[in-house]
Amino acid sequence: MIKKPALFAILRTQNFWHRKVDFDYTFRPQYLNKIFEYLKSRAIVVLQGPRRVGKTVLLRLTIQNLMHSIDPKQILYVNLEDFRLYKFYSLELLDLIYSVYREEINPSGPVYFLLDEIQNIEKFEHFLRTKYDIPEETIHFIITGSNSTLLSEEISMRLTGRFVRLEIYPFSFREYLQYHKESTEIEDSSTIEYFNLEIHKAKWKHWFNRYYKNCMIPEYLENPTQERLQEYFDNIILKDIVGRFHIRNARLIKDLGIYFLSNVANLASQNLLRKTFDVSINTIKIYMEYMESAFLFFQVKKYDFSYKKQITSPRKIYCIDNGLIEMVSFKFSPNQGRLFENLVYIELKRLGYKVYYFRGKGECDFIVKDQDHLHVQTAIQVTVEMSNEITRNHEISGLIEALKELNLEEGYILTEDEYSTMFQEEFKIKIRPLWYWLLKKD
Repeated sequence: MIKKPALFAILRTQNFWHRKVDFDYTFRPQYLNKIFEYLKSRAIVVLQGPRRVGKTVLLRLTIQNLMHSIDPKQILYVNLEDFRLYKFYSLELLDLIYSVYREEINPSGPVYFLLDEIQNIEKFEHFLRTKYDIPEETIHFIITGSNSTLLSEEISMRLTGRFVRLEIYPFSFREYLQYHKESTEIEDSSTIEYFNLEIHKAKWKHWFNRYYKNCMIPEYLENPTQERLQEYFDNIILKDIVGRFHIRNARLIKDLGIYFLSNVANLASQNLLRKTFDVSINTIKIYMEYMESAFLFFQVKKYDFSYKKQITSPRKIYCIDNGLIEMVSFKFSPNQGRLFENLVYIELKRLGYKVYYFRGKGECDFIVKDQDHLHVQTAIQVTVEMSNEITRNHEISGLIEALKELNLEEGYILTEDEYSTMFQEEFKIKIRPLWYWLLKKD
């Protein structure tokens, strides 16, 4: 085990006990506000999301905000990706970190303990529960991880009633504008109608055209080259999936990932995939679950009142970031409509909605349940434009069929530029530009 002086030297370089904090990061209030709300309840706050999406930045912004109201010595931050700690990964390391901190910095009193990439420590949940349950201690935990299995069913059972989960996603359109210092005119857009925003439509469209087809993972915004995005994709495959789940056939899972990138927003039949890749359906199913656990791809089920049909019908596949889809465009040329649809799905996920697709005689892209996942709230179609009569009829008829089936009164069609409201039969259909929906989401 690492010696205490060496460990304390590492902790000093990672923390801000004796130095000022002045981070120049994009402020992400929708996450930070929730973090501080959760901390009041003393729940273990779990930040999950794909690698490089900004979890570490959120921890640093949390530290910066905490230091406005408490002594910096009450904050213990540990980055478990530090190479100096690799060979010591164990529960004993976590305990030693805490002991050294108490001995050298803060012998008693409350502590905010922030553990970055905690999934590197096997059975970490035992440490958290033990410390959390000591009545003499007041520890506020915030932990991060790049894999949704960070809180598997088994781990969740051990921490039942002690944690809350917050999923972190790439930049929203609002955050992207904020990053480029272009957000001031839409800060209070909840009260601004389309015709007010339309005054600056050319500007919003300029930024939206860059947003929807580029990488929105914060670390890659400045230099989203083909090579860097390929490296990012490979790291998720090799480190977060192959390495974590001890997969022997790395080539197969990478090929499957490339296939999904080239077929985003399309149906993925496990039986067809079995034939395409010459493996068992069980292998396909497990690999798809691994990719979802790494926040690389997501599976959307068909909406059906029969649960059996939900789980046996083909899934639609979406990707965490449009930049990764564009990465393969030189081979597969993903069209604009599928990029729009993927963008809408990620936004709905970001907002916490449960999403399905609808398929009857026609199709509807998204059936959206409320944030409690109890009731169907709306139905959404996504298309680039509706000037073509065939396309228009297809989108409207599919939406109306879904509205009838789900007993809804209104739905959306999101397009590149069109804004109108129409009534067909007894249904209200709101046709909105996607850039406007992303800003306002009325």
